[in-house]
Amino acid sequence: MFFEEVEEGKVYTSPITKPITGTEIDLVAQMSGMDLPGFLDAEFAKGWGFKDRVTPGAYLIACMFGLMAKQGFLTDAVWVGSENISFRTPALPGDKLLAEGEVVGKKPTKRGGMVTYKWTLKNQMDEVVATGTNT
Repeated sequence: MFFEEVEEGKVYTSPITKPITGTEIDLVAQMSGMDLPGFLDAEFAKGWGFKDRVTPGAYLIACMFGLMAKQGFLTDAVWVGSENISFRTPALPGDKLLAEGEVVGKKPTKRGGMVTYKWTLKNQMDEVVATGTNT
């Protein structure tokens, strides 16, 4: 989707959900160096009060980008900044994520423009997993 096609105030919703698997959590944690027990060990995570091991927040943001790109919203975009990222509910193995992005501002530039949008990532129970504002 090109800058000119983006509508301020419009909400873009991913057309599919993204399942989170234990294998993904393992790979992301190990490849990034975030090989911490809360990501890799279910019993350790349960000791902290979680139902299972949790998905690293950085991977949740990547999932949001992927889901929005599948919708067509971020296919021609470059991420230049974020504000107010908040992780509300842990994403666990077996969760299915859905992303929404609401355009809150547009600023034309010489080559297209800058789009600011608030995003929300939800699980299959419609619980908010993470939120933020990106440009």
